Amino acid sequence: MTASRGSQTVIARGAGSNALSFVIRFAARASFLYVGARLYGAASFGVFTMASAMVELAVPVASLGLKRMIFPWLEEATTGENLRLATHVLLDALLLALFAGVLVSAVLVFGAQALPDRLVSNELRLALALIAPAVLGQIFGDIALAATRWTHKMRYEVLARGLVEPYVLAAVAFGAWYLGLEQTGMVFGYWAGSIALALFSVWSARHCLGSLHLRRWRPNPAALLARARSLVPASGSDFLTTLAQRIDLYLVGFLLGDAAVGVYGVLRQLRTPILQVRQAFDGILTPLTARTMMADGDVATGKATAAATRVILTFQLAVVLLMAATGEALLDLFGAHYAGSYAALLAMVLAETVNGAFGVSELILYYRRPALALQVNLILILIAGITIPLLTPEYGIFGAGLAMLLAALVASFIRRHWLSGLGVRPHPFHAGIPMLAAGASVLLGLWLGGLAAGTALAGAHPMVIKALAPLIALVFYGAFVALWRKAHPGVLSLDRYRVS
Repeated sequence: MTASRGSQTVIARGAGSNALSFVIRFAARASFLYVGARLYGAASFGVFTMASAMVELAVPVASLGLKRMIFPWLEEATTGENLRLATHVLLDALLLALFAGVLVSAVLVFGAQALPDRLVSNELRLALALIAPAVLGQIFGDIALAATRWTHKMRYEVLARGLVEPYVLAAVAFGAWYLGLEQTGMVFGYWAGSIALALFSVWSARHCLGSLHLRRWRPNPAALLARARSLVPASGSDFLTTLAQRIDLYLVGFLLGDAAVGVYGVLRQLRTPILQVRQAFDGILTPLTARTMMADGDVATGKATAAATRVILTFQLAVVLLMAATGEALLDLFGAHYAGSYAALLAMVLAETVNGAFGVSELILYYRRPALALQVNLILILIAGITIPLLTPEYGIFGAGLAMLLAALVASFIRRHWLSGLGVRPHPFHAGIPMLAAGASVLLGLWLGGLAAGTALAGAHPMVIKALAPLIALVFYGAFVALWRKAHPGVLSLDRYRVS
């Protein structure tokens, strides 16, 4: 097998496994959304959404960036001069995360009590205090699953993130609602899911890496402390990335209240398929990016990430068109609180598309210039922090979606500018064909959809008429992409990544 075909096979297998995981996980999210948003109600779901988002903000701090930085650590320990067992590297990482997790959980518990009454409700304060220790389960799951990905075995993440965690969460939350625990039921579900995730993930990592050899494990406190210090930039970058991804949620919650953030949380869940297209590739591209940089340098890695952007964007735009067709019908499933949020959903979907596809190149900054990766996220946070308070009083959650779309566009230009300083200068229109195909498909869909709605479908249900144009656009888009691939067979290839 040639190197290019080998990289294609590894990436396709990893992305396919992740995609299967996300399909399964989205089914679980859909069931949990119905339980949380429909049964518990918008206000209670908003409380849970804010509380769990605070845990997710604490996770990158507690994990010390090891979800990504464990890859070069494993490469160094298993191929360098001072060889160590991969399982001992994992144990060192988990030990560091344990101490950081306990500290961060305590800060979160006490911080919940210190928040002013004008920002949070009593229900949110209670939920934050109860949910904070679940940080430990999340960080153990993240780090252990990262170790399994290092071995190119993706099925464990499929099971952990796609089956174990979400279905345990949904089942426990439904059981708690049935028992009448309407204030804390979803928090108990989150706890159960986090514990199940941690146990299964650690078992999976041991199965992939081999025996733990606990009697031979000798953690070096001084070396671990030095490692922790070196991980601070990566941890800070992950923290700011997470904050940039959720700053809109926090601001909507603090500015508009529990019910509004409940609606906004549903929209964030519905745009999950866009996020999952990127994540389907991210799990395998992250270690391969580190390996390609070590072997071939930044410029070659930049060409590889440009190709990955083109591939991811091609898939994401298809999902955007599908969401445009089905989004309004999906919102109607959750009740009257969620009607009228279709425009906000589209804005959020487009923002996630820009972030997902054009954010792949940030992996180079993450490994080579972590300070610049921090600055990208600081700029995202600054834009959101200024524009959301300006737009939400007039436009509500739609204003928050527009603010995040603007922030995503600015961030993509900034990343490109800073990558050029490393010699990474992909063609300015390396992803132009998918965007042009999507734009042309939308115009054709609007034209043909308008003709059909005015003639043969004049008496059809309004939801059918609204979905017609996006569905026609999706068909045309698929045809455009198929013709493009036929004319240029390697245009959606990822063979520039090095797998060994």
